[in-house]
Amino acid sequence: MFIAEVIAPVVATEKIAFFKGRKLLLVREVLEDGTPGDRTLVALDGVQAGPGDRVLVARNGGAVDDVAGMKDCPANVVIIAHVDRVERQ
Repeated sequence: MFIAEVIAPVVATEKIAFFKGRKLLLVREVLEDGTPGDRTLVALDGVQAGPGDRVLVARNGGAVDDVAGMKDCPANVVIIAHVDRVERQ
């Protein structure tokens, strides 16, 4: 898992049936110091996130399947939480 910032929605008029009615978002990794990382991915939205939101992203097949509600989901990246803050100790 990693923390990311939502950059923008991804609009695709032609897509496989699974993705119809599901929101896809472009996300950019946020590094530990809060600066943007190099990794940018398209993620399936599981929490109604929007541009500017900080989110927790999973790339685990089980997490993606759980959010999608199906086994062997065709997506491999999913937003699983909104991040309010990171508390370092």
